[in-house]
Amino acid sequence: QAGAQALVVNGEEIADAKLMAAARAEGKVEVYGAYPTEAIKPVLEQFKADTKLDLEYVRLPSAKMYDRVLAEFGANKLGADYADLTDLTLMKQWVSRGVLASYKVPWDAKIAAPLKDPGGHWYYIVRPIYVIGVNTAEVAEKDFPKSWKDTLDPKWKGRLGMQSIDAGGSALTLHSFLRIKVADDAWQRLAKIDPRLYATIAPVGADLVRGRVALAYIDANSVAVQMGKGAPLKIIFPSEGLASFGAFGNVTATAKHPNAGRLWVNYVTSKRGSTAMASSGAYGTHPDAPPPHAAGYTFPSHDKVWTIDPAEWDRIHESWL
Repeated sequence: QAGAQALVVNGEEIADAKLMAAARAEGKVEVYGAYPTEAIKPVLEQFKADTKLDLEYVRLPSAKMYDRVLAEFGANKLGADYADLTDLTLMKQWVSRGVLASYKVPWDAKIAAPLKDPGGHWYYIVRPIYVIGVNTAEVAEKDFPKSWKDTLDPKWKGRLGMQSIDAGGSALTLHSFLRIKVADDAWQRLAKIDPRLYATIAPVGADLVRGRVALAYIDANSVAVQMGKGAPLKIIFPSEGLASFGAFGNVTATAKHPNAGRLWVNYVTSKRGSTAMASSGAYGTHPDAPPPHAAGYTFPSHDKVWTIDPAEWDRIHESWL
C-alpha cells in the first residue's frame, strides 16, 4: 500500500519519504505519451491508486508529439512534467536540445543497457512485441509457421502482411530484427514472396482479420484484442525470439511538478509498474516483472525479447531506410 511516508508496494520501495512528500505537495503530474491511452490505462489507474496523485495523460503519435513538445519548449510553455517518444532518432534530438532532464531511477543498475540512456535522459517504459499473427480460417494448424524463417518460404507468396520499413521506429525495429537476428538475406527472401506493405499497423490487423493476408508480422496486443472480439486468429511466438519496440522518455527539464514527474518515472519502470504494463500484453522495463499474459497466452521470458541497441540504431538508421 501507499503509506504516509515512503511508497512501498509488495516490499518494493518505489519512492522514499522525501520524494513522496514533495510529489504530494505538487499534487499532480502531466504525462505526454506516445503510447496509446487504452494500452497504458492499467498503469495509469494503478499509479493513481497507489500514489493518490492526479495524473493527466496527453497522447499523440510520435511525430506529432515531437513537434508539439519542441514548440512548447521553445516558447517556454511546455506543459509536460514527463514526455516520451517511440523513435530513437527523434528522442536524441530532444536530448541534444535540452528538453529532458537527467534523472536515474533507483534500480538503474538492474535495467538492461539497450533500455536506457547511459546519461540518464531516457528509459524505455514499455516494450510491445512483434509476433506472427495467423488467420486460422486461411491456414491449417499443420501449416502454422514455427519461426520467422518459416514465413519466408515461397508458399507464403502474396499472403504475408507487414509494415513498410519507413512506417516509423517500430517498423524499422522489425525490419532490423529480421536482418540482424533471423537471416542476413531476410529482406531479399521477403522480396521474393511479395508481402503486402502498409504505412501503419492498424490496416495490417484489419486485413489479417478479413483474410486478405493469411499471416502478418504484427504486435501481439492487436491480435489479442481481435481474438477477444471473436476473430479467428492465433499468436505464434517464433523460435528465434521476438522483436520489441517501445516508448521511452523521462522528466522534462522545465517540469512544473518535477518530483511528481520523478515519481512517475520511478513507478512506470518499477516492478509494480512493469507488472501492470504486462497486463496489457506488453513487456515492462523492470527485469523482475513477469512476462505479459493476454488472450490466454503466457508470453516468453524477458531473455527472448530483442531490443535494438541505441548505438546500432544510429549506425543503421539512415542507410537501412
